[in-house]
Amino acid sequence: MPSDFLPDALGRRGRSSGAQPRNLLWVVCVIGALAAFVLTTYVIHTQLAGASLWGVLVAPEPGNLHQLIVYDSTLPRVAMTLICGAALALAGAVSQQVLRNPLAEPMTLGIFPGAYLALTVAALWAPAWLAAYREPVALVGGGLAMLVVFALAWRQRLASLAVILSGMIVSLYCGSLSLALAISHFQLLSGLMIWGGGALDQQGWHASAALLIRLVVAAAAVLLLRRPLGLFDAGESTARGLGVSLMRTRFAALCIAVALTACVVSAVGVIGFVGLAAPTLARLAGARRFHQRLVWAPILGALLLWVTDEVVQVVALSGVVGSQLIPTGAVTSLLGAPILLWLLRQLKSRPDLRADAPTAIASSRRERPLRLIGALALLTVFASVASLTFGRGLDGWHFVDFAQIRALSFWHGPHLAAALVAGTMLGLAGTLIQRMAGNPIASPDLIGVSSGGALGIVVAVFAFAAPGPLQLFLACLAGAVGTLGVLLWFGRRAMYAPERLLLIGVAIGALFQAVNGTVMASGDPRAALLLNFVVGSTYYVQPPAVAAAVVIALAGLVGAPLLARWLELLSLGDGTSRSLGVRVSVARLIVLLLAALLTATSTLLIGPLSFVGLMAPHLARTLGFCRARGQLLTSAIIGALLMVLADWTGRMVMFPNEMPAGLMAALIGGPYLLWAIVRAPSPVR
Repeated sequence: MPSDFLPDALGRRGRSSGAQPRNLLWVVCVIGALAAFVLTTYVIHTQLAGASLWGVLVAPEPGNLHQLIVYDSTLPRVAMTLICGAALALAGAVSQQVLRNPLAEPMTLGIFPGAYLALTVAALWAPAWLAAYREPVALVGGGLAMLVVFALAWRQRLASLAVILSGMIVSLYCGSLSLALAISHFQLLSGLMIWGGGALDQQGWHASAALLIRLVVAAAAVLLLRRPLGLFDAGESTARGLGVSLMRTRFAALCIAVALTACVVSAVGVIGFVGLAAPTLARLAGARRFHQRLVWAPILGALLLWVTDEVVQVVALSGVVGSQLIPTGAVTSLLGAPILLWLLRQLKSRPDLRADAPTAIASSRRERPLRLIGALALLTVFASVASLTFGRGLDGWHFVDFAQIRALSFWHGPHLAAALVAGTMLGLAGTLIQRMAGNPIASPDLIGVSSGGALGIVVAVFAFAAPGPLQLFLACLAGAVGTLGVLLWFGRRAMYAPERLLLIGVAIGALFQAVNGTVMASGDPRAALLLNFVVGSTYYVQPPAVAAAVVIALAGLVGAPLLARWLELLSLGDGTSRSLGVRVSVARLIVLLLAALLTATSTLLIGPLSFVGLMAPHLARTLGFCRARGQLLTSAIIGALLMVLADWTGRMVMFPNEMPAGLMAALIGGPYLLWAIVRAPSPVR
């Protein structure tokens, strides 16, 4: 990967004329500090209600409630905000430096989701530990998640792309486990959901003082590593030639990032995007060298979180949202997603995903593909029949007779059809996207199309009093198409490069998570219903929606094979495709439109949380289906089979309660994806 993975976009014109790029660090910091100071002054003035600010700073009166609130809550909150922003920015700067990738930050490396999952488990089964040892619990969770990422990327010698992709999958899986626990223990975890959204409320100075000490210790450790870390700017080969142990340096640096992130999570919850945006802003504003970013990234991170938190408090004081809580972490992601998308346009040099992406692709082609396709289709039919006839009841496991099947057909029929159709569409969409991008780790889950569709449904649920199936479908399609528009707009400059699509997917996925976290923390009664949809429950699927999905799935089965030639050539790269007469931009546009339509429809049925779109093409290629038509058909059948199994398992595993099919597919598919990365061949050196 080129050492300068983010250009100096702000000074591009000056560079072309021979002048040095402008340094805007002081300007950005002064503007941010003034904005935060003005907002803080307004908040404190409102809270004091005429009381003396000087008295608060010198000696607050014991009986003056307004002064006590400012002294014990507002001012410690400002301090905590600055410390958390600086800590996350430092963790992000170190991660991006050693991995040489702008995607690297605590969220994408699995640290945040791992720490939050550990806290969720402790809240349910060891509440005493959570009360007494919150920070060690978060540290263990984040550390274990990072160790899993290290283990997955170890055979690739902790290559930056391998670490990033492993972290993304670990993040998705930990998030799926947390949602599974939230569904089964919604009332017990409601408080943790509010806190997990990034709650900066303080009751005294002890928490901020303790976190400041940890930040100073971590900063001292980074200072000791500044020389080997700085050599990464010259490229990995140069750093290795100068005697730097890449694996040891990466391991030590990422351990520091884990420790910092776990401390922040245990103190205030999950706050995303600061670790991603602050180092990038520092580089774009003029911090070219690593030692400069070590200083300016924490400053910008502290200012970014300070401004965001003050905006949250001003909105809360205005009464626009009533008495509902607004988690600062969710708002940070809401503001950070557009920032990331803007920064994306400044991205000049990029990692080559085609060459380094871990794969589990069979090297030999299937000699008799029709026989295996027929066997898979029969297996899907058998699984469908078994899901209707065998299961658990009040008397334990048993087979259901024909009369019972007929009596419950009005309920089981749409559910089974939804699982079959959704799996078929996800298998097709995953193959289309992987072929188009030439990257076997691309899928609707990772490029944000499914998250965009789910975001559209969230808007519809709160915009309409009682949205019907047609309204939900149109909202989901609008969200997916809107995401597609963003993909096309930002990806056109780089000819829809796969890494550009992944970056956009991270931004849109984080935006959806922020909206979802805000809803969960608001206390709105529709939050529980929305949670069931988000995780992919077929319980609420209506026959009209299934009928529309069947039509779209059949259209996909007919239309996708017609694009087989394009798919074969697009996976070979832009130059080869053009030389063989393919209009790359037109071909990718049509493929993305079809994939978006299939993804939006499947999202309406089972929600956005499903690894089927990533697993089915992998399994098809592992079985030897390397040609586009064979892989499309096989992926569709495998996707249908996986979703039927996930739907049946979800109904049986927690009987009489139901685990949503989409979530079960993620829980089942996660271990396979981890295994696929582990067995990927190590690079030749």
